[in-house]
Amino acid sequence: MLKNGIPAARRALPAQRGITLVEVLIGLAIAGLLMALGLPAFQTLLANNKVRNTADAIQAGLQVARAEAIKQNLAVEFLLFGDTDYAPSQAGAVTANTSGPHWLVRVFDAATASYTHLDWRNGFEGSAQSESVGGSVTTTIAATYPTGLTPSNVITFRSLGGTSLGGAATFDVSNPSAGVCNTSSTPGPIRCLRVVVTVAGQVRVCDPSVTSTDMRSC
Repeated sequence: MLKNGIPAARRALPAQRGITLVEVLIGLAIAGLLMALGLPAFQTLLANNKVRNTADAIQAGLQVARAEAIKQNLAVEFLLFGDTDYAPSQAGAVTANTSGPHWLVRVFDAATASYTHLDWRNGFEGSAQSESVGGSVTTTIAATYPTGLTPSNVITFRSLGGTSLGGAATFDVSNPSAGVCNTSSTPGPIRCLRVVVTVAGQVRVCDPSVTSTDMRSC
């Protein structure tokens, strides 16, 4: 039915209105508040991811050394070192340390009394020598070796997959610039991890803060 030349169905439609400036400002305020609340949690997530990536990188290097020892039927060494200008030809010249930030896998050739480079990793997640996602937050490695280890600060894998260790060696990974490690006695934002190498050559990543009944425990 027409009225004034306009169909009744069209006259029944509600009037259309746009978004007001006040509504836009309210929406922006809510979005800003949500971002402000979520930013610390996101930064903590990034920091914990860097700890995990560093622990995984150390575990990968140790597994490479063990696999090469079995494959080549030779003694293969894994070590951390800090030389920033390393080249494969310098495999025997690096000084092993307990904090990295690089790892090296090498084999000693008794016939030539020299070392051969097998593999290496240039910097861990967030270290000064590698790309850092999320700013200047960096990971820290603290290795602990059994006393009397020779060569010092070097893990040697033998042809059957075992090691030269007289006990377990550990690599503790933390992120002190982002916060303290979470422990049962001192809660903290960072889930610090530990890489453990046994005498038999087994390598695993564990969480020193969880109880012994947890599969992630050390």
